[in-house]
Amino acid sequence: MRFLLGLVVPMLAVAACKEVRVLTYNIHHGEGIDGRFDLARIAKVIRQSRADIVALQEVDQRTKRNGGVDTLATLGEMTKRRPLFGKSMTFDGGEYGNALLIRGTIERHSVHAIPASFGREPRSILRAEVRLRGCKYPLLVMATHWDHESQVDRMAGAELANRLANESPNLPALLAGDFNANPANPAVKMLSGTWMISGAAVPLHTYPVAAPKVQIDYILARPGSAWTLRGAQVLPEILASDHRPLLARLRLN
Repeated sequence: MRFLLGLVVPMLAVAACKEVRVLTYNIHHGEGIDGRFDLARIAKVIRQSRADIVALQEVDQRTKRNGGVDTLATLGEMTKRRPLFGKSMTFDGGEYGNALLIRGTIERHSVHAIPASFGREPRSILRAEVRLRGCKYPLLVMATHWDHESQVDRMAGAELANRLANESPNLPALLAGDFNANPANPAVKMLSGTWMISGAAVPLHTYPVAAPKVQIDYILARPGSAWTLRGAQVLPEILASDHRPLLARLRLN
């Protein structure tokens, strides 16, 4: 309550963020299922989603495969969002990893290697503290891509995501990426204990792109009590990548 000119006025609950639109998209290094490298198609998906936060996986930076293109600078310019790349490994004359595109400012960022089994592809979590336009508080945002075969490595990815979130307990957190795991997987189940999984009550099949049969791409929010899910959907793009993009609309209470 507050008092104004002798009147008792009830305080209204005000959202710290009225709506945060989060998109996660495995872009298959920019190559569509037609074999064409075309970042304009990826950028169109992002623009049409109107996402404030975009998490990208399988991102090439200046590799021979993508003709030496600076993927993040190109997508940032095409979508009018601030780009941030997180290297997982050196690859094909350049770099390969995860990325974020943000409508707002990036205050701090770091890249954390996920412990990998012998001979497995290096994987990582890109961590950033961001401030979005229209949000009262900074947010912790993490983008990741887990191993497609090793359950041990997927568990390591989930454990690292929890540890990074625990290190910033005062920041509302978002985790997005390609987990290479279905909702029943123990690594996903472990996260569900402390994170709200967007759309957990409905099937959000993202792979394979032509006729999706399984969800392996996710958007999570923590703590679950601080966020309200306003909607989650798989977008109908079937050409630009071998995954479909996943969009969630969230409100920070």
